[in-house]
Amino acid sequence: MKYKTAMKNGLILFLLIIFSFSCGGKVTTRTPQEQYKFTINGVVAKDMNSGKDIAYFAVLRDSNPFDSAVVKVGSDTLANQGNGNYYLEGFPLFNYGQTVSINISSAGDDFSLATSVVIPGSFYINELPANDQLNAGGHSVPVAWSVSAGTGGYFLSMTGPAGSVGHAVLDQDKNRTETIPPDAFRTSPGDLVEGIYDVYVIAYYKSFLYYTGIAFELPPGLPTGNLDGANGTIGAGVIASSVAIEVTSEQ
Repeated sequence: MKYKTAMKNGLILFLLIIFSFSCGGKVTTRTPQEQYKFTINGVVAKDMNSGKDIAYFAVLRDSNPFDSAVVKVGSDTLANQGNGNYYLEGFPLFNYGQTVSINISSAGDDFSLATSVVIPGSFYINELPANDQLNAGGHSVPVAWSVSAGTGGYFLSMTGPAGSVGHAVLDQDKNRTETIPPDAFRTSPGDLVEGIYDVYVIAYYKSFLYYTGIAFELPPGLPTGNLDGANGTIGAGVIASSVAIEVTSEQ
């Protein structure tokens, strides 16, 4: 009985080998993404609304907040704010179109990461027509903007009064125009929310991430996992001066 079982198992294995060769000659396996000791997420940004340049990084070691790193953006060392957060703001920290070096190290771990980002060029949101600025009834609003030199992509994000759905979307085709739908000015059940809505457009390089005091939501689909030697994502961006939409009930 054991002999017959072994023969049966051997035949099954032989047939599986023959089948694999008949489907291309080899069996392939997918290599899992390499995991590192350090996870680093960070962004450098020029905010044309606040007039501030911002650098913000979060550092984890073995998935725990790490407060003993040295984080440098250009020649500036970011302040350690605790819980793995490193932050610096000022004006100017960097210029439009500048390549900014980023260095993060931990001497005790013999860890050093060096990379760079490019600050996209200055740009602006085109002025909205009067009937879109004062939006009676919450109709859709097309938004267009100028070119930002050196950008990797754009996204639009609109924030509004409490309860409103809002809107955040990548400009997938980089055609520098997106339409805010009527639903964005309403609650989830569909009730109009009157008030002021602020529209932001961001030009980003590599990616874009949250930072302390950010005034808008990020859309899904931004690039992630762009580091060599560590887990995480680093990006840069320019936030154009926002425009406002006032939504009122129809009269």
